Amino acid sequence: MAADWTAFVPSIISAVSGLAGVALGGVLTSSRERSRELSANAKAADYLAILVVAHLDRFVDACVDVVGDDGTAYGQPAGKGGEHEVTVDRPRFDPLAIDVDWKSLPAELMYPILNLPYRIETLEHHISSIAEHDTPPDYAAFFWERQHGYAVMGIEVSALAARLRENAKLPALPTRPSG
Repeated sequence: MAADWTAFVPSIISAVSGLAGVALGGVLTSSRERSRELSANAKAADYLAILVVAHLDRFVDACVDVVGDDGTAYGQPAGKGGEHEVTVDRPRFDPLAIDVDWKSLPAELMYPILNLPYRIETLEHHISSIAEHDTPPDYAAFFWERQHGYAVMGIEVSALAARLRENAKLPALPTRPSG
């Protein structure tokens, strides 16, 4: 009976070796593919951060422009008949028009960025409701709400851009010279 086992031992060793080789090959291939996937995701996240930060910075600059709009041009009312009139368009931001892989961002950054158009819309509705009840010629309440709303939004979006830069290990936004 012992002789019968000795005939099977080489076959068993060979089968186990073959299965182990297949398993090891599968693990190595899976590991290599996972490494490539992680590298591709990191590159997509870096590209997204660079591109989106540039758009957010432009949005913040546009908010600053709105903060400086008091309805005058060269110190005189910008509208006809001595009425104050908007001279700077509202800032726009459409994240879905930016061709990036949004899934490469963590949710705590993706949500506030993708939610920004809704926040702009909400602010614009609030400003419009103030404008309906404001009085000419200076529309002081309207301009104050518009300036204040976009100042707050600009500060928040600037902080969001800083978080995105930090997440992607990008350099901080250089400070602007004063004066």
